[in-house]
Amino acid sequence: MSLSRYFLWFFFFCFIFTCICGVLAALLPTGMGGILTIVPYLTAMILVLYKFLKQQQRAPSEQERKKITLGFSLIFWGYNLAFLLLGILIFSKGDPEVWQNFLLYLKNPQFMSVVLIMFLLIATPLYLLTYWFYGKQAQRMAKKMFG
Repeated sequence: MSLSRYFLWFFFFCFIFTCICGVLAALLPTGMGGILTIVPYLTAMILVLYKFLKQQQRAPSEQERKKITLGFSLIFWGYNLAFLLLGILIFSKGDPEVWQNFLLYLKNPQFMSVVLIMFLLIATPLYLLTYWFYGKQAQRMAKKMFG
């Protein structure tokens, strides 16, 4: 069974909710917008599980669970990186210093260690939460939905 359509749905939901959360973050006081970082991932993960359960009428198998967990993580972080670079590229057209400053930050070991730590503090719990949610939780949901 191909999981490609669920990965596409995950990307679609993530993108839509990232746009919504981006607008909300701009309206919130400074520093509060960071809380919305994981909302698109969690929302998309839950919506895709409901789609999976309704279409397959069962919980994901162990192999599907592993593929989904890894796939969702790669999609989420890949599109975040892609849109970060796209944003820098767009803003650097008007001001070439933007790109130069970004490259300088990448050469700074302190900055890169903070980026790595923040990535691990967000990525690890999201990965584990997805793995758990698509396991026992999905089985309980399937049992409740389909008996």
